Amino acid sequence: MILSLCLAAVLTLSAQAKKKRPATRPTTTPAEAPAMDPRLERMTQNTQRIIFIDSILVPRHDMLNHIQLTAQAGTITQEQDNYSYRNEVGTRSISPANNRLCESQLVNGTFSEPQELKGLYTPGVIDTLNCPFLMNDGMTLYFAAKGSESIGGYDIFVSRYNSEARQFLKPENIGMPFNSEADDLLYIIDEGLNIGYFATMRRQPAGYVCIYRFIPTTSRQTYNELPFEQLKQLAAIRNVSSTWGDGRERDEALKRIASYRAERPEEAPAMSFVINDRITYTDPSQFQSAENRALYKQLLQLYKDADQLVGELQVSRTIFEHASATKREHLKAEILDAEAQLLKLRREAQQTEKEIRNAENLLLQ
Repeated sequence: MILSLCLAAVLTLSAQAKKKRPATRPTTTPAEAPAMDPRLERMTQNTQRIIFIDSILVPRHDMLNHIQLTAQAGTITQEQDNYSYRNEVGTRSISPANNRLCESQLVNGTFSEPQELKGLYTPGVIDTLNCPFLMNDGMTLYFAAKGSESIGGYDIFVSRYNSEARQFLKPENIGMPFNSEADDLLYIIDEGLNIGYFATMRRQPAGYVCIYRFIPTTSRQTYNELPFEQLKQLAAIRNVSSTWGDGRERDEALKRIASYRAERPEEAPAMSFVINDRITYTDPSQFQSAENRALYKQLLQLYKDADQLVGELQVSRTIFEHASATKREHLKAEILDAEAQLLKLRREAQQTEKEIRNAENLLLQ
């Protein structure tokens, strides 16, 4: 919530007001800053201490292609706005079109019919469930949901399975910095690398999400004795570098990721390109023409160039915050130029996507 401060108008008494006449109501009254919603204030005060490694901006429909999980963490796929997650213990969590979460169990090599997960859905309180992620303990479930328990659009919730009652416990909002007044969509922990992924639409252009990589913690720790304005910045994830501390934990996390990728160069991001409501391509060989396969390669390069530019912009903005006035003038021109380039890349990517999709649908007819 943005707090606005207004200066009270300075009123002077007229000569008539000095006489014994009834006091007149001033035409301008002092305006007080609106109070912050108590719930938001409490959540801000309890912002979790998290190290965010980095972030990238990607189209929402393509966000799962930018999350590379180890085999231990499982696989997650998307069809339009429906998500399916499968882990190594043989459990599949599904977010179907009716906005509930369901589960299938692997029995003799075949998944059973999806059954709704009990204990999660409460109309008006926690509903419109989506984006499930089940930890490998088979008990801890993270998901996004709307309702009165969220603070704006989708929030991230967590619940744990009660084996005696055979249903999940009442979900809990995981709080800030992972939740905001915008749509916060996806929360994943890859225990194999001790790396987390978090996707949010806060402060992003329409149709885009920001994916943050972070270091999960074994216990919830909060910031002690920080000024409230600083807590608000941390809760909103305004600057990932402000969470790095001395940088050693972040460096170790980056080394783990680089080492794992070097050992498995054959592992590439999964492809998920929506053609229409019925068809989603998962491999470039599915394109009906060589021209569209070539265009898809161009599209991937546009994504890559945009991701790199977003990273460069983030660095420039961080330097800008601490630069001198002279240096800021120079950086301002660079930042504006980079923002214009980024907008151009995004528009070109959108146009290329549209071109591929239209051409494929014509060929499929």
